[in-house]
Order: sequence, then C-alpha cells, then structure tokens
Amino acid sequence: MRPGLSEVVLFLRALPVAAAAQRVQSEPLPAVVAAVRARAIGPGVGDPAAAVRAAQRACARWARWFGGLDSCLTRSLVAGALLAGRHEVVLHVGFRPSQAGAAAVDGHAWLRVDGELVELTGLDHDHGEPYTTSLELGMST
Repeated sequence: MRPGLSEVVLFLRALPVAAAAQRVQSEPLPAVVAAVRARAIGPGVGDPAAAVRAAQRACARWARWFGGLDSCLTRSLVAGALLAGRHEVVLHVGFRPSQAGAAAVDGHAWLRVDGELVELTGLDHDHGEPYTTSLELGMST
C-alpha cells in the first residue's frame, strides 16, 4: 500500500532528523539528543505509531542512500525527536547477557512515551533475558 500524503510529509520531516542521528558514531549521546531535537521542525507528532513508521522509513532510506546507520538507536532518536513536542519522551539504552559470553555485548535502545513502552524493532522480549536500562535521557523540552 502506498503511503498517504501525511505519511510522506512526516517522512520528509524525519529525514533531516535521521541525518542528525548519524552523529551517534562520533559524538556523546546527550549531544546527539540535542542535535536531533534541533532538527525536528514543526509541531510534535501526536500519534506514536506514525512517528515510529516515519523513523523506520527515514533511517532505512538514509542508510541505503548515504551508507549511514539504521539501528534501534537511530530509529529511537528520530521517533523520539518527532514526538517530543507533544509527549513526555524518554530514550532508554540497555544491555542484557549474550549467548556469546561476557565479551559480547547485546545492547538495545527504545522509548517510553508518556510512560508507555514504544518498541521500534519488534524484538521478541519473551526469548532471552530482558534488557536492563543503563542510561535514560529525557527528550522532551
């Protein structure tokens, strides 16, 4: 199904935010949160599901077109920046034990929007231990 006009507009709003999210490769996460918030123009998005779809599309296209990252962290940053104008948004970064042992890292990023979990990757949390939050960063103004 083709996206509607509102979805295309939201994708276009999300694309420069996805570009700013690429800074996770070289800058501290609090600075990246500030950068993505600064790039999120317009009013905050009311529908978390719409912001998630836009973040997934924008990060995937950015990675395909320009070779950047499309990860749970970049998608969470983009969706959080889009939602922050209307919602209380907290970015979580956490880790859990890995099957490969202590030397391997199994990390994940997700959002809490108005206290509710917003998952951007569709991870199956029923298999394996849950992620333990190591860092929480507020994204709302």
